[in-house]
Amino acid sequence: MISVVIPHYNAPEHLARVVEAVRAQDVADEVEIIVADDGSDHVPHVPDATVVTQDDLGFRAAAARNLGASHARGEILAFLDGDTVPEPGYLAAAARHVAADSRAVVVGTRLTGPSRTEPQWLIDAWSTTHHLSTPDDTSWRFIISSVLTCSREFFERIGGFDGSFIGYGGEDWEFGFRAWNAGATFVHEPAAVAVHDEDDFGGRFPDPAEEARVKNVETTALAHRITHPIARPSGVRFDTTDISVCLNHHAAFASPGVLELVVSTWLALDATIYLSSALEIPDLFRADPRVRLFPATGYSPISDHRITVNVDGAFLVSDAERFHRALRETKDGLFFEFSSPSSTSSTLAIRSHRSRILRSRPRTLDGSDSSLASVGISRVDGPVRLERRFAGW
Repeated sequence: MISVVIPHYNAPEHLARVVEAVRAQDVADEVEIIVADDGSDHVPHVPDATVVTQDDLGFRAAAARNLGASHARGEILAFLDGDTVPEPGYLAAAARHVAADSRAVVVGTRLTGPSRTEPQWLIDAWSTTHHLSTPDDTSWRFIISSVLTCSREFFERIGGFDGSFIGYGGEDWEFGFRAWNAGATFVHEPAAVAVHDEDDFGGRFPDPAEEARVKNVETTALAHRITHPIARPSGVRFDTTDISVCLNHHAAFASPGVLELVVSTWLALDATIYLSSALEIPDLFRADPRVRLFPATGYSPISDHRITVNVDGAFLVSDAERFHRALRETKDGLFFEFSSPSSTSSTLAIRSHRSRILRSRPRTLDGSDSSLASVGISRVDGPVRLERRFAGW
């Protein structure tokens, strides 16, 4: 069964068109329609459909979709906005990917405005990613909740949409970010076409100041929720960092300045540093809550961070841009595991949360400095004069 979840607010005529188009779909599976009303003045009456409603506490499309999904009986969830009309063949084209792969997150083709076209940034995205068949760790930007299909099992596993979103937009990118990290298979299906009569976001605001204000609210909300560096500014602290770095006790850290230098370079990457209980937090970082001793309770930071780094040796970040580029370009989000020559007994393992879910095989680098430099990492020997490092001498 396919459960079509339609969020709605005070637009019964638009809703009627969407429902009519859903009922006209030629699909082998049974289809149920769930209208998730976001507190309309009058709850819509839709024969032969399930209608659920929530209080009007602002624009809460994400919460409405979750409400609708919680009443679904189908194995496949197809989300369509209440003003987005599917064309013939939409459900069959989208649902086939989910039937074949329960981790599939399928984006349809949403045509907008009088010209019925896609915005250029999405056209470019489908071209460069071959319709999301060659995605990277930023491709969650192309997930659109108004034309989204996935399995109910996967939707529930990752917690659905973030229902705390209030206001226009952002919840689909945040959903896509979590889905990617949980091992989703992204798919763009060109044949799953739906039409939205109004312009895309970029064409709705004649006043640039108002457009910027609305978009900045969304961007700020996402910066607190999406840890990827393209979603938040560098140098700003958030509740959750992008990376966890676990520094194990190593003989190299006994040399003056080495531990301080290593920690400082990883902190520049929006990281939380966990030090082995055999180490002490250097005085340089006593006021920085991101530098912590690793809890003795067996706590693992893996689930709380997009990237986990395990360091057993004096490895530092020498080129942040190259480091992030290597992460982005490596298949399935997996970076690498590195072992230095046995004489130094140093190891470095960098894994994404996604690669752990998918159990991807690590890329292994050789022990050369040039190999490390290619991914923005280098080794440091002590002693280190910190004043020289800080001043760039």
